[in-house]
Amino acid sequence: MQRYKLPVIFILLLTFTFMATAPVAAAPALSDLLAKTGAGGGSSGSGLVNILLGLLLGKLFGNVTDAGSVNPNKVLGASTSIGSEASGAAIITTAQKYMGVPYVWGGETTSGFDCSGFTQYVMKSNGVTLPRTAADQFAIGSPVQKTDLKAGDLVFFTTYKPGASHVGFYMGDGNFIHASSVAAKVTVSNLSEAYYVEHYIGARRYSK
Repeated sequence: MQRYKLPVIFILLLTFTFMATAPVAAAPALSDLLAKTGAGGGSSGSGLVNILLGLLLGKLFGNVTDAGSVNPNKVLGASTSIGSEASGAAIITTAQKYMGVPYVWGGETTSGFDCSGFTQYVMKSNGVTLPRTAADQFAIGSPVQKTDLKAGDLVFFTTYKPGASHVGFYMGDGNFIHASSVAAKVTVSNLSEAYYVEHYIGARRYSK
């Protein structure tokens, strides 16, 4: 076996250099290859080949687990997710499509919205299901401090009755978009306006 040691190592080097250029998913498992190599005998030359084989595999296929599968933590984008800013921007983009749609009490379609019908419709378009009324929407989701508001958060106000009775989407820079009974349409207002400062009761953030 001694005289075949260098030729075998050379062949292994060529073989695994070629395999390194192939898709990682096609690489065999480290344990399988070591087992197959060791099956030929227990000589010192075979042991050396096994050691070199293990080193080569560890170097060439660092992204491959011992089971032969791709490590998901090393695949580009596998551990990433859409941030709240990205989903919030999508929500606001959807909401702005309905600027000027008439305010209709009880409305929940593009022919006319009330405040919670508007927020429910827009959120559903972005994959989030909300209850129908402002009070019920306020009751779920994660509370958000006014100083931590992000685009897409819902802002709530108490208006004609105690508790949450009006709602809109925070847009950034103090602005929010909502179906307003005063403006009689979907419009943009600012949290710094005296009425909204006085009637603001909180905000909620939702996830898919």
